[in-house]
Amino acid sequence: MAHNRRLTTAAAFTALALMLAGCTPNSVESANAGDGSSTTRTIVDHTGKEVEIPAEITRVAVDQIPIASTYLAYFGGKAPHMVGMSKPVVTALEGTVAADIAPELLEVDTSYSTEGDLNAESLLEIDPDVVFYIAANTEHGELLKSAGIPAVGFATQGDPATVYTDWLRLLEQVFDEPGKMDEAIEYGQGLVQEAQQQNASIPQAKRKDVLIFVRFGQGTATVAGMPEFFGSHWLETANAENVAVGTTEPLAQVSGEQILEWDPDVVLVAGRGMSQLRPDEILAGDVEGMDLSTLTAIQAKDVYSTDLGMWNWFTPSPDAPVIAHWIGQAIYPQLADPAALEDLTVDYYERLYNYTLSDKEIDRIYESALSDDIEQ
Repeated sequence: MAHNRRLTTAAAFTALALMLAGCTPNSVESANAGDGSSTTRTIVDHTGKEVEIPAEITRVAVDQIPIASTYLAYFGGKAPHMVGMSKPVVTALEGTVAADIAPELLEVDTSYSTEGDLNAESLLEIDPDVVFYIAANTEHGELLKSAGIPAVGFATQGDPATVYTDWLRLLEQVFDEPGKMDEAIEYGQGLVQEAQQQNASIPQAKRKDVLIFVRFGQGTATVAGMPEFFGSHWLETANAENVAVGTTEPLAQVSGEQILEWDPDVVLVAGRGMSQLRPDEILAGDVEGMDLSTLTAIQAKDVYSTDLGMWNWFTPSPDAPVIAHWIGQAIYPQLADPAALEDLTVDYYERLYNYTLSDKEIDRIYESALSDDIEQ
């Protein structure tokens, strides 16, 4: 996707990132299917509230939540019933493997949500059976309820490797297919555990300090701080330290002087939907008027992007088991096995998305993964 297209949606996605960072997780409860004769069913979504939805779902719309890749995994690489998504989400999907797998995702209606706002009247015109929204966005939840549109809230906070499985379980509830994703979830959990064990082989004394850039603007940088944002969980998986100690917000604004004081060993650039930057721009050293050229990470060219795979790999996604392997190898080159990682990725996509990646697509997935591969 072109750089200038990312810029046009940066503001909307910054708001989305803030929304995702502030969500509260809830347990999925069993759906009440009734006696099978009713035209509706009642489920409990991640807000903890009962939601009455049609017994048969044939038209799905999505408000803000980046659930497209999880939806593809649920339907084996297809996007049936999907009639609408937020425009910034569709724009960000352009040029991704998700669009290769299911180009129909780019053809859905986006008129009801162009820059993060929700227009209920426009949404009613496409007549969805159900709308998926971010559970913490109570304003949108109430708007959908007032419009009489069945809405299912998906929680977003927490370890992305767990959140995506919660989303799959809630999709099982929505489509009344309990246990459908058991095998896929078990397979993914095994891969995550395998990666964690490998990453844990790095001794405590050699753990690296990492800084995650989310965006830049007006002479400051927004970084993944504390309490935890998505990237923080990935650093735990990678057996690395978040250098942004002392911050008090998941998305913290900091100065160039603070970044220089932290002097991280590795820099990660949060990808699609968050940062507008690529690793080569960070490696240039001068970002938004901040001279970062002396950073250890920049000097060593240890700067990597999460703008990989289906989406931005730091947000919840079924790619999480692959990410768990990639991030350890990116931060600790001694663990790197590029050929094995590519084989794992190909196998995973075949099993989760029923899709065989081409060599070109593999190259595109990992083109920003290792800064040594970036043409200067």
